[in-house]
Amino acid sequence: MGKATLTRAGQPARVYWGSVVVTTQGTATRPVSPSVRALITKCYNTTRSVRLTFDDGYSSQANLNSILSTLRLYNVRAVFLPTGIWARSHPAMIQQIRAAGQRLGNHTYSHPHLNGLSNAAFHWQIANGQQANMSPRLLRPPGGAGAYSARSYYLAQAQGYRLCYWGVDTRDWAGVSATTIVNKVIRGDDRTPPARAGDTILMHMSNTQSRYALPTMIRALRAKGLPLEPLR
Repeated sequence: MGKATLTRAGQPARVYWGSVVVTTQGTATRPVSPSVRALITKCYNTTRSVRLTFDDGYSSQANLNSILSTLRLYNVRAVFLPTGIWARSHPAMIQQIRAAGQRLGNHTYSHPHLNGLSNAAFHWQIANGQQANMSPRLLRPPGGAGAYSARSYYLAQAQGYRLCYWGVDTRDWAGVSATTIVNKVIRGDDRTPPARAGDTILMHMSNTQSRYALPTMIRALRAKGLPLEPLR
C-alpha cells in the first residue's frame, strides 16, 4: 500500500493510492546502471556548466530569431533538438541555428515513444532524424520514454548516439508563464528541482514564454554562480 505518481509529458500527472495494477507498453528491458543513468540525466555533460536545450521545432521565425539573438547577446551555446520531419521542412531555420554557432541534436524523425518501437523502427527514427553536429552526439527520446533503458542505450549507441534526458523540466509545453519558467529553473517546485551545476534544462523552440524567460533565466543562473557554456 502506498502512493504513486505517474507523469507523462503533455499530460496531467496521475496519483494513485493503495494497490493498483499498472499495465505498461513497449519492450521489456532492464535499466541502465546508476553511473550511466547519471550521465544520461546530464546529457553526458561532465562540466559544471548548465546546458540549455530546445526541443521539437515548430517555431515561428520570430521565436527562433529571438532565442538565437538572446543566446548571442549573453554568449551562451545551447543544444537544439528538432524532429527530423520539422527539420526537413525548415532547412533555412536549421542552417540559421548552425550559422549562429549553436549545437544540434537528434530528437527522432516523428517524435514517437521509442520504447514502443521495434529495433528496426528505432534505428529508422534515428537515421532519419536531424543528425547531430556535436560530440558526443545526443539523442533525446521523445517524452523521455525509455531514456534509462538498456535497450535504448545500446540501440542508440550502435548508431553513434548517447541518450539525453534532463535535470530540470520547465514545463513550457504546458503553457506556463515566463515567470513560472524562471522560478522552476532557479528555485524548483514540487515537480522539478532547481538547476544545479552540470544540469540540463528542457525547453521547446515553439514556446513564446521560453523566449521571454530566457534573458532573465540566464542572468539568474549566473547570479547563483552557475556557468553556462560559452558561445565563443
